[in-house]
Amino acid sequence: MNTDCPHFYLTDSQALLSVLPQMAKATELALDLEFDRDRYAYGFTLCLIQVSDAVNTWIIDPMMSIDLQPFYRLLEDPSIRKVMHAPGEDLSLLHQQGCFPRNIFDTERAARLLNMELFSLGNLLQQFLGVELDKSQQRTDWTRRPLKEAQRSYAALDVVHLSALRKAILAKPQHPDVSTFIEAENGAWDHYRVEEKRPGWFVNKDDERKLPPFQLHVYNALLAVRDRHARRLNKPGYMILSRDTALDLCFNDALFQQWESLGGLHPTMKQRRMQEEFHLAFNKAYAEAHQLKLSKKSASASLSQQERELAATQRKETAEKVERIYRPIQQVMAERYGSFAAAYMLNERVMSELASGRMKLRDMPFPYRATLIADIAKGLGISPEQQSE
Repeated sequence: MNTDCPHFYLTDSQALLSVLPQMAKATELALDLEFDRDRYAYGFTLCLIQVSDAVNTWIIDPMMSIDLQPFYRLLEDPSIRKVMHAPGEDLSLLHQQGCFPRNIFDTERAARLLNMELFSLGNLLQQFLGVELDKSQQRTDWTRRPLKEAQRSYAALDVVHLSALRKAILAKPQHPDVSTFIEAENGAWDHYRVEEKRPGWFVNKDDERKLPPFQLHVYNALLAVRDRHARRLNKPGYMILSRDTALDLCFNDALFQQWESLGGLHPTMKQRRMQEEFHLAFNKAYAEAHQLKLSKKSASASLSQQERELAATQRKETAEKVERIYRPIQQVMAERYGSFAAAYMLNERVMSELASGRMKLRDMPFPYRATLIADIAKGLGISPEQQSE
């Protein structure tokens, strides 16, 4: 397959400024980013920006000497539609750059609401346009320069068909309600913001769920040291100290005596002064955890027998409510809009949250879904909010 994709490669501010008027004339721009997120370099790095007006395709290289602010202001223009596919991470990165694009059309969300079982960009392009995406550069290192022509063509292919895909998706026969749903979900991207971690907090939500508070405090201290060196060396954190090794150290400080033979350490971390730095952070955090009287037991382990039995009863009641109240609502959705669309709008987690009372209808993402659920419930003679109290 010929994977060449004609495009203009922009590497300086003047070149970008010269094409901005042409971009600004478009009513619609296809947009995608290539980035590195702790794979080859430290942090969340913007590597390429791909833009197409369905006639011309531009590859903007932010790793060269180029002022992106005029282009960012163009992305914020609500009169120009930006067609993207699953843009959550792309938008998060642009927000970090101080750019907040407006008027997004997400081909993934539209496809899911139109009851598509497979909704990756490759699957949608194949199904709607007969286009097969080149995947040869999928795991390429976008931080390295100079870029190869194959890398640039691969990146360009992610946007050249997006506008045509949007039109093909919307031309698919659909229930009259679905266009309203698509509009509501795309409009929500204008207000999308990622919840930032608090300063100095490096553990993830999975760590928070699984680790006892005591070890979590110590683990975070080790990750903080790791982050300093990852930033200094411009390397992903996992290359400096693996999470598994950090966890082993948290539960067994005797391993510090085996520092040079530990796995999961970058070669530059095997020095004695590095062992001392990490061990000092461990000892300080350990003493703090004692002073704060943090528990060494996980939340589930610290429950009494009576509390565990109560939790089991509550889980059973929640499951029963899901089947009695929310499953029939989901089934009506499936009859109207298709089973895949129904499972997207009212998934298992949301049904469990609603049934347990941890979530109220008014707090659901996308207000149209709450209205839809309430309307269907009324038709079925169900009162979900009362049943979920």
